[in-house]
Amino acid sequence: MGDDGTGFKGFIEDLKCRKVIRVAIGYAVGAFILMQIADATFEPLNLPDWSATLVLWLLVLGFPIAIFMSWMLEVTPQGIKRTDKDTPQGAATPTTRDKAGLPEAASPGPRPAAPATASAPNRTPIAPDDGRRSIAVLPFVNMSNDKENEYFSDGISEEILNLLVKLPRLRVASRTSSFAFKGKEASIPEVAQKLGVETVLEGSIRRAGDRVRITAQLIEASSDSHLWSDTYDRELKDVFAIQDDIAQSITDALEMTLTPKERRSIQNVATADAGAYDYYLRGRSYMYTMTKHDYEHAINMFKKAIVHDDKYALAFAGIADAYSYMFRYTDAKRENARQALEYSERAVEMDPDSAEARASRGLAMFINERYEEAEEQFKRAAEMNPNLFEAWYYAGLAYSSQGKFREAIEMYKKAGEVNPLDYQSMMFLGQAYASLGQKHDEMKARVASIELIERHIEMNPHDTRALCIGANQLSNVGELERGERMVEEALVRGKDEPLVLYNTACFYAIKGDIDRSLELLQGAVDKGWGDKAWLETDSDLDVVRDDPRFQALLDRID
Repeated sequence: MGDDGTGFKGFIEDLKCRKVIRVAIGYAVGAFILMQIADATFEPLNLPDWSATLVLWLLVLGFPIAIFMSWMLEVTPQGIKRTDKDTPQGAATPTTRDKAGLPEAASPGPRPAAPATASAPNRTPIAPDDGRRSIAVLPFVNMSNDKENEYFSDGISEEILNLLVKLPRLRVASRTSSFAFKGKEASIPEVAQKLGVETVLEGSIRRAGDRVRITAQLIEASSDSHLWSDTYDRELKDVFAIQDDIAQSITDALEMTLTPKERRSIQNVATADAGAYDYYLRGRSYMYTMTKHDYEHAINMFKKAIVHDDKYALAFAGIADAYSYMFRYTDAKRENARQALEYSERAVEMDPDSAEARASRGLAMFINERYEEAEEQFKRAAEMNPNLFEAWYYAGLAYSSQGKFREAIEMYKKAGEVNPLDYQSMMFLGQAYASLGQKHDEMKARVASIELIERHIEMNPHDTRALCIGANQLSNVGELERGERMVEEALVRGKDEPLVLYNTACFYAIKGDIDRSLELLQGAVDKGWGDKAWLETDSDLDVVRDDPRFQALLDRID
């Protein structure tokens, strides 16, 4: 992080972190109360006159002892322990994942009442020491009278995040991580600590008709002070210029010298039509729940965006992604796969230099099992924007689907470098190692993924996919009882979701309950699961692969 804790400012921060100031204030208040009690009771008890003086001196002598003890010791769930000289109170000791030599990740936000699943303590992330500046973009607060404008404030925040991601020398916390703080009480230093960043961008948006008022401020976590802030009161059509200015102001505040190419990359030139952009943001807001109904809503919004601007590449890419996700997770009709190909091709035609369009094209080719073409698109997307998580992550999935696990491992590692808080790439990394029989590496990756999943569930306790995947990972490391609690909780919440049924089937396969696993797999296929290539290579299902019922399920999928 930016401040190494030296100097007067660092000393004050240490006092706060070690709770010395809190102890001092508490001691002073307690001492005052004791002296009042002494004054009121010693005389009626006929105690000597020097008794009150003795109490005063004892309190005075006890003060430096209390301060010393608060500096040196901390109270933990495991008892009273000595404070590490480099770890302020409230920070955690190294975990299993640290010892495995893997990059630490963060628990996004204060820990709520945990479900029956997560039991990991709060931990302090270790930010990758790669020389890059780091930032988290929190969801801007919707200050509009119309609460339905939530999609707009979230969308603007995400668009600013997406602009910043294009800068190779800036590490940006992912949307999943930073948006986990939405609606939660947490200080900026706490957010930065949990996300492993040195700066945080926050703001608010008020929209009224064709007017928009955006306030943004960049805060340095180590000092909890403003590096930059501004307020924009403009017409809605100027929202693109506002986003560009915010991104440029952030780089200036961070003293980052940009190349001409980098300056162009953070200029939002996807569309000049405010109406198209508004529908695009509406469409994006439906893309995170992984349900067929919401994917259909997203497609409808993206198509309305295209009505306003028929050359809007990102809207075409959004439609393609929605069809791809629908095919993979909720409705495996070949028509959905065909539509993904058609719209992704249009996206690339509209903007061949868009990394997002290339990644969308690669995903569409991947689900259509055109693997070599998909790999080429992912490669080009990563060259255009090395910080684009999807380019690496989906390339890994494409390699895994072909049984090319060594290539997949490299892609998952790159995805993890881009987004250290993502549990998916780490989970699939462990699965790829398992397919190669590399047990030691598999276990390191699985333990790391469990920590990431637990942190994710802390802030997203209703994420049924994370619950299922967490259960599978726990079962792979021998914690079957905890895993079964998680998976049953997921089934209660998502009994009709194909993705939940599929991942639950994987859990029972690992457990050795073949009948239960195949029953759930059949339910997943009945509800729309249709990724045949993944079924054929998923190491979690090895135990059921030779069962005739498994082959019958494969034969049902086109």
